Amino acid sequence: MVFNVIVSLLTICIALQAWGQAERTAPVKVCTDDIVRFWDAYDRLSQAPTKEDSIGIFQTYYLDKASEGFKKFIKVRDLTAERYVHVVQVCPEFWESIRTATLEIGEYIPAITAQFDKYKAAFDDFEEPKLCFAIGVLSTGGTVTGNWLLLGTEMMVADSTTRNEMLNPWLRNIMGVEPQVLEFVAHETVHIQQRYGPGMVWAYLNRRLLAMSIIEGAADFVAELVTGSTINKQVHEYGNAHEAELKTDFASVLYSNDIQDWLYNGGKSKTGQADLGYFIGYKICERYYEQSDNKRKALRTIVKTNNYKRLMKRSGYFENHKEYQ
Repeated sequence: MVFNVIVSLLTICIALQAWGQAERTAPVKVCTDDIVRFWDAYDRLSQAPTKEDSIGIFQTYYLDKASEGFKKFIKVRDLTAERYVHVVQVCPEFWESIRTATLEIGEYIPAITAQFDKYKAAFDDFEEPKLCFAIGVLSTGGTVTGNWLLLGTEMMVADSTTRNEMLNPWLRNIMGVEPQVLEFVAHETVHIQQRYGPGMVWAYLNRRLLAMSIIEGAADFVAELVTGSTINKQVHEYGNAHEAELKTDFASVLYSNDIQDWLYNGGKSKTGQADLGYFIGYKICERYYEQSDNKRKALRTIVKTNNYKRLMKRSGYFENHKEYQ
């Protein structure tokens, strides 16, 4: 009897262990159907004699057939059939050069699952997002809404063979010569974990530059720390080479609401390198993490805080600047 009980218990333990392992490695929830629909609409353009016909094709065969996730993407990024017709006509060589890579995006699912496993190990309350890979209008690589991670696949699959000569310098720079699928997923996944409460709203209205730089910098820092991936290699290379002057410049506008010189300023940067607020936010988070005794708690604070001034002050990153007070 005892032997049978022991065998039964061992069997249950082994089954539970196997179930837990299967749960950890289960494929993430990913939708890629919209990519197929995009190319269906794209190929039908040859049958469109006028611009109005082309707009109708994109509306009927792509936007009107949107998946649940893509419907959210359309709303968040104001994607219209007119915008699609414009971008495919401006740089047709680009679109043809990325077609195969976009259709093969599903091959990244095992690696994305592995990334999520790393996040689960780092955060007790990790919220695994749903992913929608769609084709956008060359305006965003990724964004989030609710528990959805919405990804502009055309922005992240470019490599050395991509025909990008018709794109503007900012787009050519951020796309680079290697695909950045895992990098974008890792970064945006951190945004899913961040807390957007009343404190964030207050900070956005009163200290927007500091708040947004830490929000974006935290996504960069945590993604790199946990998964080893970053979407902003060029930003950090430039930032590390010019950190002293960037720190001084940022300190002079530390509590400003004006973000135009530091964030989302592709093609308009005075230094030639856009989005340097990501770098400053990263360095604040890095310093806070390094001086913390409890690293796991520090990591959670970096992701969940809405008190960006307190995080900045406790990091000590600007302690030698008078504006820090």
